[in-house]
Amino acid sequence: MVGHFRKISLIKQIVYLILIMLIILLISFIISNSIAKSTIEQKVTESATKIMLQVEETITSFYKDMDGISYSLLYSPTIQSYLGTNEILSRILMNKDISAQFSSTLALKENMRGIQIYDNEGEMIASEGRAIEPLAVRQVEDIEYSGIMKNSSGGLYYTIAVPIYNLQNNYVLKDYRGMSLFIMDVTNFNTILSKSKITPNAKLLLLDDTKKVISSTNVENVLSVFDIDNWRKDSRYIVQEIELSYTGWKIVSVIPRNELLQELDTVKRLNIATYFIIFSIFCLFLLIFYGRILKPVKSLLDFVKSYTKSGGQNRFTIVYHNEIGVLADNLNKMLDDIDALSSDVQIAQKQMYESEIVKKQMEIAAYRNQINPHFLYNTLECIRAMAFYYKADDIADISAALSNMFRYSVKGDNIVTIQDEITHLKEYAAIIDFRFRGKIQIVIHAEGELLAEQTLKMLLQPIVENAVFHGLERKIDPGTVTVHIGRTVDKRVRFSISDNGLGMNEDRLLELKDCLHSFEVPGFLTNIGNNGIGLANVYRRIKLFYGDQADMEIESTKNVGTTVNITFSADKQLKETEDRHV
Repeated sequence: MVGHFRKISLIKQIVYLILIMLIILLISFIISNSIAKSTIEQKVTESATKIMLQVEETITSFYKDMDGISYSLLYSPTIQSYLGTNEILSRILMNKDISAQFSSTLALKENMRGIQIYDNEGEMIASEGRAIEPLAVRQVEDIEYSGIMKNSSGGLYYTIAVPIYNLQNNYVLKDYRGMSLFIMDVTNFNTILSKSKITPNAKLLLLDDTKKVISSTNVENVLSVFDIDNWRKDSRYIVQEIELSYTGWKIVSVIPRNELLQELDTVKRLNIATYFIIFSIFCLFLLIFYGRILKPVKSLLDFVKSYTKSGGQNRFTIVYHNEIGVLADNLNKMLDDIDALSSDVQIAQKQMYESEIVKKQMEIAAYRNQINPHFLYNTLECIRAMAFYYKADDIADISAALSNMFRYSVKGDNIVTIQDEITHLKEYAAIIDFRFRGKIQIVIHAEGELLAEQTLKMLLQPIVENAVFHGLERKIDPGTVTVHIGRTVDKRVRFSISDNGLGMNEDRLLELKDCLHSFEVPGFLTNIGNNGIGLANVYRRIKLFYGDQADMEIESTKNVGTTVNITFSADKQLKETEDRHV
């Protein structure tokens, strides 16, 4: 078998191995899914049984309480005396005491709605609470629980019939005095059952001895007949039941299997997806193995076989630059050595080497000519130190401001805080103040809570510079650029830069707005001309980083001034977005 396997082609060996791996993987998926399904059903069945036993214990405890309540009431001296006399006048005189005892008993259980007393002849002689139609059978020998019933007003109830005997006689003689009927509401069962659901669509039902639904997690099923046998036959459900010994009623649990296996279905789909992904990877591996290894090896072997016949200047065509390509290249070089490496080839190689050397030399020269930003920082600091030495404070201050501006503009971070932007703008304002000797002022107003918010770098200074250059520099009178940083009604951040400079006419304003809104058109920055480069750059950057959540509005009036409003969302994930655009 092993010898036969070695004789078949390499591609077939790989295919056989992959098929065996896929079959083993598929079998493991099926077995693991079956085990998981069986385990889940077993665990849920055990949990459902425990819950039903807890419900049974709760209901049993309730009826034990009812036994105690009924015994305390029915064998009290008042009730015994009431049933022991047949005189109507005596009973009338005792009605007040009977009513008081009934009221006290009704207060003990919230779902106890009424109490009726029947004498030994089956006639109702006392009643308190909810009234119902007299029973057809009004004598009982032991405690009996009725099924669910519905009165004329639509209320649902069941009854507990308790026999009353004379305690003064021997209990064996059973001196029957009468019967008490307790009228019970079913709502307390709804609360008990609703707290015991295992899955959202599971059903927990309480059935009477006629299989009518007394209470259910689905209220609409009450009073209907529940056929347990039909539900058992349906494989889509897990059905369990427990009979209550006190009443003959049953607690039935119905759990949809699909809800139990929802998470398992997710795992199953994940396993299937994983299987197909692995299958696709194996197929891709076969294609790559055949195209990048087997096919080049076969071509190389065919070339070696044919070279002995053709010879001459034939060379193997190198298609792939992997190990096969290296082998073929070495073969071609060996053939070139055999052909004594003709002079033309040697000259071509020499020229190639020389061109590479020239290229490297040019790259080295380009690196040497690059400007080192630290040289400019150090030069400005030197100028500042010399100004301090010669007590030229203005020169020192303007050198420091220029150094800080340049350092801020070229440092690597593209995301800064609004406080950083304001600090940078103040450095620019200091230079403008030196340059124009107080003619142009830059005033900054910012809400304190926004100083720590993140923003793109170099948003404020280019627009302020644009306002100074185009709006105020050519103005004869003094001018002011006002920068206000605050929040809009919809909690976005707004930079508002306004000046009282020359402004623009309506045609120029429309032209500028059209250019800004065409920022995605090729040649955008060159299309707007020399005016508005700062605005265009800022508009393009905020649109690239913030998208539709950012906007720039420009308002201008000739000889009145210009206002530029930048509005954007303060997004804490700005760093990630910015990195994707860089």
